[in-house]
Amino acid sequence: MAQFSKEELSFVEDLPKHVEIECPICLNILTDPHLVSCCGHNFCGSCIERVKASNGSCPMCKEKEYQTMADKKCSRIINGLEVYCSNEKKGCQWKGELKNMSTHLNKTRREGDCQYESVKCRYKKCQEKKRRRYLKNHEERECPQRPFQC
Repeated sequence: MAQFSKEELSFVEDLPKHVEIECPICLNILTDPHLVSCCGHNFCGSCIERVKASNGSCPMCKEKEYQTMADKKCSRIINGLEVYCSNEKKGCQWKGELKNMSTHLNKTRREGDCQYESVKCRYKKCQEKKRRRYLKNHEERECPQRPFQC
């Protein structure tokens, strides 16, 4: 799952109060949540591993000795939260589980479900970003870098 900040997401229902969904280190939604043995807080797996690798104490309780383990229950809860597409304000009607948002947006590829996601023009010198729904027209008719025949 890609990293999302809480501000990027619009949840379909109010968030459960008993579940930590934000990493205290990176402040994004937990990715691969890991539980620490000292105080029971959750962190992104990669965040807490970086802290441990630098011999750092727990960011929450400052304990020097602690173990970490993947929190699969927390992961299931977070991945199952229903969210609206982050392009909802641009007109996208999609809503689904958080675990499916990255696939819907497909930010790194030209193809994707979300027609409101901005992607780069295929012509290297162009550098312009267009919403997927307008990209074909831009590349075939508008782009000053498109090839044309005399």
